[in-house]
Amino acid sequence: MVKVCLDCHYVNAGGFACSECGGRLVMVSDPEAKNLPDTVWRNQRVDYGARRGMIVRFIAIFAGSLVGLYGVRQSFGMQAPWSRVGMVGSIALGLAIWWTLYRAAARGVRVWILAKGRVHNARLLRAIFLAMMPMKRGRKREPREV
Repeated sequence: MVKVCLDCHYVNAGGFACSECGGRLVMVSDPEAKNLPDTVWRNQRVDYGARRGMIVRFIAIFAGSLVGLYGVRQSFGMQAPWSRVGMVGSIALGLAIWWTLYRAAARGVRVWILAKGRVHNARLLRAIFLAMMPMKRGRKREPREV
C-alpha cells in the first residue's frame, strides 16, 4: 500500500512514520491526502505509468517472440523456397510487432501520464502514433497547443 508523508510529501511503501522526516503517513485514498499539492499526484502518476510501461514492454517482447517463433515453426511445412521466405517474413513480423509495442509503451506513458488532461481521448492514439514517427535530423517539432 502506498502512503504519503503529510510533512515532506515523500512516498513510502507503508508504515506509520515517514522514513525521511518522521512525519505521519496517510494512505493516498484518505481525505487528508486530497489536500496535498499537485506535484505529489504527478509523481504518483509517473510511478504508475512506469509500471504500466514495463508491463506493455513485456507484452511486446512476448508477443513478438511468439509470432516470430510460431511463423518459423509453421514455415517448416512449406516447400523449399517458400519455407525460407516464410521464416524471414515471420521473423520480420515478430520484430515489427515488438518494435511497435515497445515504442508505443514509451510514448504512451509520456502522453497518458505527463500530459494527463491536456490530450483528449479521441486524439490520444494519434498523438502516440505521431510521437513514434522518426524526426528529420536538424529539425525539432514544435509542441502544439491542445
